[in-house]
Amino acid sequence: MKAIVWLLPLLFILHDMEEIILAIPWKNSEAPKKRFIRVRFVPFGTFFNTESFSIAVCEELLLLTLVSAFGYFTGHYELWLGFLAANILHLILIHLIGTALVYRSYVPGAITALLTMIPCCLIFLDALHLLQYPVWKLILSVAAGTVVAAVNMKLLHRCGEVFTNYVSSFFQ
Repeated sequence: MKAIVWLLPLLFILHDMEEIILAIPWKNSEAPKKRFIRVRFVPFGTFFNTESFSIAVCEELLLLTLVSAFGYFTGHYELWLGFLAANILHLILIHLIGTALVYRSYVPGAITALLTMIPCCLIFLDALHLLQYPVWKLILSVAAGTVVAAVNMKLLHRCGEVFTNYVSSFFQ
C-alpha cells in the first residue's frame, strides 16, 4: 500500500492540469455558449480566471496529499480509499457522463478523466485486495470520502468569486 498511496495525488494533478490550462479559455469562448444554451449549468461557471481556479485545485491537491500522508504514516487507509473512490466517481459522473456525454462536446478535463480513470480503478481494485476490508468498512470509507470530497468541492465552487476578487486585489 505504501507504494501506491501517492498515486492518488499524482493522478489528480495530472487530470487537473488539463482543467487549469484549458478551463477558463474554454469557458470564455463561444463553445459553452452554443452547447449550454438550454442548460443553466456551465462547467467552471464560478471561476472567472485561471488563478482563482488554480487556488481551488491547490487546496484539493493539499487535501489529497495530507490524506495520502496520513495513510502512509499510520497504515490507516480508510479515508484514502474513500477519496480514491470519490475521485473515480467524479471522473465518471461529472466529466464523462455529466459533461462530455450529455453535451456531446469537448469539455476541459474529459480527456484526462478518461486516461486517469483507468489507473484509478485498477489502484482501487489493488487496494481492495491488499487491505481486505470487511464490506461495512469499505462502505463507510467510500461514503465518508465521497461526502467530504463533495462538500469540499461545493465549498470551493462557492468560493470561486471570492478567489477571483482576492487574486484581482493584488493588482489594484
